[in-house]
Amino acid sequence: MTPEQSFSRWVRVALGIFILAFGYFVLADNYAPMTPQAQVQRYVVPVAPRVAGQVSRVWVENNQPVAVGDLLFELDDSDYRLALERTELALGLAETELARQRAAVRAAGSLLEQQRLQAQELEREAARLGRLRRDGHLSIQQLEQAQNLAAQAQSGLASAEARLQEARQGARAAEVGLRQAENARAQARLALSRTRVRAELAGRVGNLQLKEGIYAQAGGPLLALVSEQAWVTADLREKSLRHVATGTPVGIVFDALPGEVFRGRVESIDSGVREGQQAADGQLAQPVNSDRWVRDAQRLRIQIGLEEPLPALATGAKATVQLFPANNWLFRAMGRIQLWLASQLRYLY
Repeated sequence: MTPEQSFSRWVRVALGIFILAFGYFVLADNYAPMTPQAQVQRYVVPVAPRVAGQVSRVWVENNQPVAVGDLLFELDDSDYRLALERTELALGLAETELARQRAAVRAAGSLLEQQRLQAQELEREAARLGRLRRDGHLSIQQLEQAQNLAAQAQSGLASAEARLQEARQGARAAEVGLRQAENARAQARLALSRTRVRAELAGRVGNLQLKEGIYAQAGGPLLALVSEQAWVTADLREKSLRHVATGTPVGIVFDALPGEVFRGRVESIDSGVREGQQAADGQLAQPVNSDRWVRDAQRLRIQIGLEEPLPALATGAKATVQLFPANNWLFRAMGRIQLWLASQLRYLY
């Protein structure tokens, strides 16, 4: 074989390999897509006290596992205990005032009843004397005296009714004061209970920036809780997601666990990216000017749920994701081969 023939043969072989590789890439990208742009996600909850105070004790250490309700740290509660005592004293005074006002209502009611009976009696007496006067058995002076007494009794009755209304208003005001005192005490108790900060979810303590003696501001995060619940997010080109839907099976290889393959399924596909979000700010659009002939493909994010327990991987741990959207043995075999190669390459980098 001449050198020219040998060279021509190698050119044909290289060209054939290129065509096969290109075809494989196109098919795999559409029917067995893979991406190394994936990572572990967990819920991360910043923990901040809801009241201000000096940290008196820290009960946890960094990366320590905690359960719901575990005590994380405490604030100095001296001021809050004094505030609670003040509200309890104010509540006692409010209860005393309410009792006094209710007693005043009862007394005013008794006085009103007495005035009513007296007024009725004097009215009857004036009526009786009026009949005697018409019969000529009584002087006009005696009748007028009886009528004046009846009128005075009616005036006293009106005054007693006014005093009863005033006493009732005082009692209602005292009831409002009592409720306000009860609310103030409940608020003080709540503030005191919030000096003991507890875990609101199960997980691990992260980014602990806390020491005894630090003054904590209300709402200022002092540590984070990383949830035990984990999932994986992956970014793929739009074209690669044409045949992907919720429930599509997925294979996952984590950088921290070379040689191991985990199973999962697509739980959701994001409906957009930040670049497609436009704010109505009153400004004109600013098109992106680019002279590139081949532009970068847009990527969308998918969320993947795991079908088996995940080892203790940190949130943000990197992974490679292989999707199996096509129900075809050839494309599934291609995906498994790609995933196995990726799991072995993780031993190297």
